[in-house]
Amino acid sequence: MVHTPFTHRITFALVLSTGTVYAASAAQQSLPSAQQQAKANAPKTAPRPTAAKSAVAQATAPQNTGKLEEITVRSNKRAQQANTTPASIVALSGKTLQTTGVRDALSLARDVPGLMAETTSGSANPRYRLRGIGTNDFSANMTTAVGVSEDDVFLDSGASQGVPIYDLDHVEVFRGPQGTLQGKNTTAGMVSYYTKKPTNKLDGYVRGTAGNYGLWGEEGALGGPIIKDKLMARFAIVNRDYDGQYYNGSHKNPTGGYQYYDMRGQILAKPVDNLSILVKMHLGRNKTKVPIDHVGLLPGGEDAQGYTQTSTRNIQNNGRTDATTRRAGLSVNAKYDFENGWSLANIFALEWNHFNVFSDDDASPAPVDYQENIGGVARVLSNEVRVVSPQNKKIRYVGGVYYMRNLTQSYSQQPLYSPIDSSFGTGGNASSFNISTQDAAVFSALSFDLTSRLTLDIGGRFTSETRSANGEAWAYNTDPSNPYNTSNRALTYINTSTNTYLNPNTGQAMVGPPLSKTFNKDSEDASLKYRIAPGIIAYLRYARGFRTGNYNTYVATTSDFSLYNPEELTDYEGGVKARIWGGKAQLNLSGFHYDYNNMQVTILQNTGTHTTNAAQAVSNGFEFEGQVRPLQNLFGSFGVTYQDAHYTNFKNASAPTPFNGGNPVDLSGQPLERAPHVTANFLLSYKIPVSFGDFTVQTDWRYTSRYRFQAWSDSHATTPAAFLASPQMQALVRHAFSQNPVITGNVRVAWHSVDEKTEVAFWLHNVTNQMTYTNAFGEFFNRNISRYPGDLRAFGFEVMRAL
Repeated sequence: MVHTPFTHRITFALVLSTGTVYAASAAQQSLPSAQQQAKANAPKTAPRPTAAKSAVAQATAPQNTGKLEEITVRSNKRAQQANTTPASIVALSGKTLQTTGVRDALSLARDVPGLMAETTSGSANPRYRLRGIGTNDFSANMTTAVGVSEDDVFLDSGASQGVPIYDLDHVEVFRGPQGTLQGKNTTAGMVSYYTKKPTNKLDGYVRGTAGNYGLWGEEGALGGPIIKDKLMARFAIVNRDYDGQYYNGSHKNPTGGYQYYDMRGQILAKPVDNLSILVKMHLGRNKTKVPIDHVGLLPGGEDAQGYTQTSTRNIQNNGRTDATTRRAGLSVNAKYDFENGWSLANIFALEWNHFNVFSDDDASPAPVDYQENIGGVARVLSNEVRVVSPQNKKIRYVGGVYYMRNLTQSYSQQPLYSPIDSSFGTGGNASSFNISTQDAAVFSALSFDLTSRLTLDIGGRFTSETRSANGEAWAYNTDPSNPYNTSNRALTYINTSTNTYLNPNTGQAMVGPPLSKTFNKDSEDASLKYRIAPGIIAYLRYARGFRTGNYNTYVATTSDFSLYNPEELTDYEGGVKARIWGGKAQLNLSGFHYDYNNMQVTILQNTGTHTTNAAQAVSNGFEFEGQVRPLQNLFGSFGVTYQDAHYTNFKNASAPTPFNGGNPVDLSGQPLERAPHVTANFLLSYKIPVSFGDFTVQTDWRYTSRYRFQAWSDSHATTPAAFLASPQMQALVRHAFSQNPVITGNVRVAWHSVDEKTEVAFWLHNVTNQMTYTNAFGEFFNRNISRYPGDLRAFGFEVMRAL
């Protein structure tokens, strides 16, 4: 489908203008909403009790109901039930996340079919993928394809997205482009966290956790009124220590563990009946020890320095392999409800983070220690003003304006990767760049109840984003006693202030990228929802989103510092959602087709990364998900996703030099990286009442088919380096850069007191002790591949007491 800029602007102007006019006229009407009409037309039945405390997938439902709990979602900036929202969306309660062992952004992916998460720096800096769409960029100024928000604040910096999961109300995972109502445009979808808010009720809890491999954790929250109905507060904190499941023989200590804490405080003020002001502050730190596994590419599994790893559990990393992220933030969410039903909200936020990653790249104890340090500091200011019309009208409106300013410093240091020494091993390389981003947008969305059964939603957004860059990169003479001291410069090959761009090998002048560029883009979405019967809907959805252009700042040579353009994804999908069996079962089926243009592809070279607009791709697939409570005490849920995400045109893809002799490879027809064809989730929970409370037995499992870590790793190399030329070696490369099909499962047994305020639980994770890997990169000049191993089997227990 071809869209011209002129067409886009007409579409947006139409949505914005009609939104204002129709919403204003609708405010004067008192027509019942479609939900009210459907309720009025529904056959009369005896009233049923409703669930009060259980989560959408919580097995310990109250005794007076056998129905599934309904979670209210807010991704469309309106309060809607997840099972009536015309989109593919997964909503999980905080209780569900706690019982399935989800503690951070990485482990969240286990509970959501089609969601993938990985990192090279622990849970501190995750990278999500949805329906096969995501990013491989790990620099400080990366732009994510899957957006993340917390309490309606868009977290623009990737290092802020490693949100510890505690004291949550629920999380929403919205599949597909978000081009209208979110803080920024995204191509793949959104993960939205909503924390528990202060209320007039005094409540809270404490939870202690202990497990093998040195696991200890404490978590708690307390909230309630300070001045009844006028001033309320809530404070929550989590702290967790873990030694890790691997052993670093070089440093003679465990690795793969972490230590993190996070705390948040919220004050809700209601000085007058129609005004609420929620002030939230948060502060946290996450330090992770990241084990790196070694695969030698010479006979016997050796690398160029003669090292062979002999154990998957005994890691030999003689360099630093730790990642630290600090984050803090302040937000003020003020909302005023007018007497005519309209509301005006202003959401102001300041977010700050600093992440710092050390990597022992060669994953060995070899004397020539190839290592690096990358990191950055981000300061983000955002403000959104939102107007919402009454939701009980035939025509409903949401609109507003958004502004964001992001100042990010991105740096890297590579002590033995000098760009003026092609053999590596003596000199170093360093860079420091400052990226300024200013994003301004106006958005508008309308809902029309065309009939009592048929609803049309349309929306549009116009975004103007300016990116600016300055900084420098230089080669330096490495001091072996202090390899990260970059002050002894050998050559400054990039300096934007003096317009210096030199080829570090020849000294010849080069041309650099423009140091500032404004991207003006519009996007839109539309959906049509039909209510087939009470509790059953069918829908069609069209959405177009984009991911903005950006600078490459993780540079190993002059050409790496470059500017790439926005990518665009168009989504066509449809689905059916059915709540049946008297509210005891929910089935959701959705199918989608993606057209992916000007795709941003990040290739990790021997050193440095390079992102270009090099490809077109498509993705076709479906999701089939469900929940059922056939008995009062029995609950089950499942989810299956299938996707065929592949490049349609990517003939000149770059790859690390030895893989194909420095020549490009043709990836047309190849699957996208980290896009398994099939993922499936299954959960079963059974509650056994006893005289002194109840026991709940729960197990959850996930299947993931094979996927690769890098775009080029499964392609056919026509001119490989001699040490990679044999069929056996090419098969080893394909294997090392991929994760084979895997099934992992967890078990949890919990006792609850009669008043449901005390819980004692035992859990076992990765029951079958599957060995998994999350990422890999090639140190081909050192004749090895370095990989990141996943979590093995672990067990522990936790005790919780609520007020």
